Amino acid sequence: MTQRGIGEANGKVILIGEHAVTFGQPAIAIPFTTGRVKASITALDEDHVSSITSDVYEGDLDYAPEHIKAVVTRFIEKYHIDNPIHVVFETNLPPSRGLGSSAAMAVAFVRASYDYLERPLSDEQLIEEANWAERIAHGKPSGIDTQTIVSNQPVWFKQGKVERLKPLDIHAYMVVIDTGIKGSTKQAVEDVHRLCESDAHYMACVERLGELTYQASEAIEQHDFRKLANVFNEGQKHLRELTVSHDKIEMLLEASHQHGATAGKLTGGGRGGSMIVLAEDKETAQKITESAEHLGAHHTWIEYLGG
Repeated sequence: MTQRGIGEANGKVILIGEHAVTFGQPAIAIPFTTGRVKASITALDEDHVSSITSDVYEGDLDYAPEHIKAVVTRFIEKYHIDNPIHVVFETNLPPSRGLGSSAAMAVAFVRASYDYLERPLSDEQLIEEANWAERIAHGKPSGIDTQTIVSNQPVWFKQGKVERLKPLDIHAYMVVIDTGIKGSTKQAVEDVHRLCESDAHYMACVERLGELTYQASEAIEQHDFRKLANVFNEGQKHLRELTVSHDKIEMLLEASHQHGATAGKLTGGGRGGSMIVLAEDKETAQKITESAEHLGAHHTWIEYLGG
């Protein structure tokens, strides 16, 4: 029987605190269970070479993108894998959209590798291995993506320290929208810091985003949809002030509100990327996704917040 290993992981969404977190304020991230990555590792006959199949690359391991090649090669060398292997990544998570796609790929691959080896895998080992892969992809990741994906529950993150929060358990829906526009988180962060250095008004926006993160934590604790919606709407106002929104985000937000959305905001670096919209029921969420797709959104997902 052919040796094989399989691993899966979901993505993550930053609920509130983006940009402010780079000033030492807290942020909250939650699992994005509708966005998933599946990794599989299959042993090949000796007359083959190790290879990769993914959305971004298909072919021999030797010519794969550097971060994929490094992670797979490390697995082969660390565990003395003698035979060639074929690694397949399947995902509905677009890259560079702030949805944790690279961390999800790392977690899925680590799970697949331990399944392939038929070895037990603790959360601590999983986080350590996945963070190694994330450093290859991003240099100095905060760790919030990996922690959120592995714990599969909301995570409070501040100055490098992570604390798990209660599951949302809110009877409502979140629509995740990929605007189709690739924003530059690095540039956006630099611009926000420049603004804050030049004008106290912008620093006040950052501090208010930090306060809103505490309110969001209370909303999660109390299962309070309205309080969370208020956090979203005010949070977007301050992110807009900090120049990290985008005309397409604003257009999609306005259309979402016209179709019954209770609240919405960008998520992640902004200036494109992804956004999240709250709806009280699934019918409203479906209307929002149809509207967003009609207006040119690349992907939409509906996430139930009661799980």
